[in-house]
Amino acid sequence: MLESIPFFKALGTLTSTLKAFTAWRSKKAGDIRAIIEELKENSRFCWLVLEEDVPIEEIIQKLSTTEFDRLNHAGFDFNSLKKGKIEIDSSILKTDLSSWEGKDSQALVSNIYDKIKDLKAKYPFTKKKKNFQWKKRVRNIQKRILLLLKHATD
Repeated sequence: MLESIPFFKALGTLTSTLKAFTAWRSKKAGDIRAIIEELKENSRFCWLVLEEDVPIEEIIQKLSTTEFDRLNHAGFDFNSLKKGKIEIDSSILKTDLSSWEGKDSQALVSNIYDKIKDLKAKYPFTKKKKNFQWKKRVRNIQKRILLLLKHATD
């Protein structure tokens, strides 16, 4: 899973991820702090599915886009989470995350929330279909959240 990517070893558990989010949030204020807290909570729910095998139906409605929607509507610059382009280290160059190299925080945050919204929209209508790999979709969201966390705290 995620721990197989050396890039994520330091953030590979619920506890370590929450600690990293708390440290990041403590250095910020206002709207930045609000979106970090929402990302932290969404990450917590993703970890419950990935680490504790909590069924996705237990967390699907708890995933939140409220702060993102509010800030996006107000024209918030999500690049203020971390200025500069995303740098990818060699351990994930051959993974699905390698395409994020050189992109900015705005693009990654928008993608994270697009994936959350897509998951929430599709689940009620397709939850019984076998070909939807729900845990894989949650893992993909979590990988992007962790990539943002690593980018923002480097």
